[in-house]
Amino acid sequence: MEEIMIGREMNPKEMIPEEENQEGAKIFGKLAGASLLYALVYTGCLFENVMGLASVLWVASSVWYVRFVFRMFGEKERRDNGIVLGMIVLLGISTVLTGNEWIGWMNDLIIFVLLVGILLHNFAQDTGWNFGKYLAEIVAAVCGAVCFIGKPFADGGAFYRSKKTGESHAGWYVLIGICAAVPCLMVLVLLLMSADMVFADLLVRFAGVFRFPVKLLRILLMLVFGFLSSYCGVRYVQKHAADIKPSAGKTAEPLIAIAFTAPIAVLYLLFSAIQIVYLFIGNMQLPAGVTYAEYARRGFFQLLFVCVLNLAAVLFIQSYFKENRVLKALLLAISGCTLIMTASSACRMLLYIRAYQLTFLRVSVLVALAVIALLMAGVIAKIVKPQFPLFRYGFVLAGAVYLVFAFSHVDYFIAAYNLTHTSWEASGEETVDYSYLYTLSTDAAPAIEKYAGKSGAADYRKQGWYQLYCEANEEALNETGLRTYNVSHAVAKQLLMEDNRE
Repeated sequence: MEEIMIGREMNPKEMIPEEENQEGAKIFGKLAGASLLYALVYTGCLFENVMGLASVLWVASSVWYVRFVFRMFGEKERRDNGIVLGMIVLLGISTVLTGNEWIGWMNDLIIFVLLVGILLHNFAQDTGWNFGKYLAEIVAAVCGAVCFIGKPFADGGAFYRSKKTGESHAGWYVLIGICAAVPCLMVLVLLLMSADMVFADLLVRFAGVFRFPVKLLRILLMLVFGFLSSYCGVRYVQKHAADIKPSAGKTAEPLIAIAFTAPIAVLYLLFSAIQIVYLFIGNMQLPAGVTYAEYARRGFFQLLFVCVLNLAAVLFIQSYFKENRVLKALLLAISGCTLIMTASSACRMLLYIRAYQLTFLRVSVLVALAVIALLMAGVIAKIVKPQFPLFRYGFVLAGAVYLVFAFSHVDYFIAAYNLTHTSWEASGEETVDYSYLYTLSTDAAPAIEKYAGKSGAADYRKQGWYQLYCEANEEALNETGLRTYNVSHAVAKQLLMEDNRE
């Protein structure tokens, strides 16, 4: 394959319009076909199918697409690309194994972020980038891709002119104008419909008279989005990544950070001492009239927010302020106190779970606290030893923890725990939240069936919440075909259909 060496001899910003047109024509000739093929696979796999087996094909096509882009522009792949691409593949596999749609949506979002990140990693000089820099550049790349929405049409026009010299281009210009107008019209129609109820009502009636195929429109929109997002994203990163300047480094005056962190460190040390004396060593002694559930509910989210702020603040100060022994000591004190706050927050959540049982959100929060604690441990290592590879450590750590979470079938453990544990604040009365159990995904089916066998299946399966659980997952249980096949749905279907036959 002929490599397209763009912007190597001349900065793209210094190119004259004719050279830019030639550049766009060359890129369009190779990238447009690949982007269209990727958009077709994306639409065919994910349309009304977030959790099905076809999503693995989309993930495989994503890996192929980014590697095609690297070869096309002559970019040598980095050694650590395998870690990111492997993580993308594992996320796609976990989607097919679980029935939890929240996990499926989070997997897709993380895959998208990783795809943008790996493009930046290979096109830009990212040596020394930290978490904040990467996050800022990923956001900039997404916004830049939106700003590049006209690029496919400009590149396509240049490509057409290069192939059809001396001929009239009127038809091509009209086609470009129509293609560019379609997404603009869609946005404008939505805005005008929301701005005027009369206009919206008339438009809805008009669409009803002609019975416009809404499903076909959604497919076309998804296809357009797949093409534009891939093409425009690659074009933006390819054109601007080389111009991204590396981090300025540690240039800020440390006295500013010392004056800022010193009173905060004193406050945190006092708070941490109270947590150790009264919450940990004092066997969780609480003020009179305050229950454990109330104590956990009031303090948990505040502490979680403070822990996230502390992590971000320490990372920022450690990255941009000059080395100073006093500042190091203060950052270590704040980091240590953050670990104590994280432990306190986890204890409060565990108390809350004992009182009100498990939910998906509560489990997710515990996982987030574990990640914060492990990242803070890495920050401490970075403060003590500046050569510590904090970004690589944090990326691998967060990725590994999330993959374990994604593969764990968390709804199974929620159902198993909630069906066998009742609140210790309920004076011995059963307080299982059945209204939450029937909202769980098909991942919970094996745990529910296991409990049913111990409790007497015949009576158990007549309970209202059990019937509601079956009805809530009816759509997943009735899925047929290879494209929408999901392992969790198939397992639950076998278990629940056997119940119905009994």
